[in-house]
Amino acid sequence: MSRQSEGASPALLKAAAKALCEAYNRLPPDAQDERIRLLQELLQCPPSVMVEPAFTIEYGRHCRIGKGSFINHNVTIIDTCPITIGNQVLIGPNCIISSAPHRTTLHFNEDTDSQDGQPVTIGHRVWIGANCIICAGVTIGDNAVIGAGSRVENDIPANSVAYGKPARVQRKIKQNSQ
Repeated sequence: MSRQSEGASPALLKAAAKALCEAYNRLPPDAQDERIRLLQELLQCPPSVMVEPAFTIEYGRHCRIGKGSFINHNVTIIDTCPITIGNQVLIGPNCIISSAPHRTTLHFNEDTDSQDGQPVTIGHRVWIGANCIICAGVTIGDNAVIGAGSRVENDIPANSVAYGKPARVQRKIKQNSQ
């Protein structure tokens, strides 16, 4: 089943994404052409995007990744709402990017396939260290650095270094004009 299947239920789309992730994660390291093919079926991304296995994504169809981006091992993306990752973004191992917010009430009688969400936007040339959590509704500006182990709950402006739980801007990055 293609990720582009129009009119498919969310449950079918999730099952298709899971099957594509499992196939991707089983590929040998030298199967680069097949890796590119599966990533392009699963995500909206150019062939220059590199993703290390194991990789997990909930739908795939709601995630756009820019050229030259690199996603390291054991990254999980929960794309119940759009997730946009810019060009030349580096994402360290064991990170979670989630557009699904935490619920504060229980909804026993609701359609279990419907999910709320808030978009996540990661700008160009962002570096996200290992073991970070990027929460729903967050925008990270261009050229930002997120320190390892951080939990990003609020927007991080461009050209900033942020870290902590929750992540806070620690300093601005000065661009070298030489």
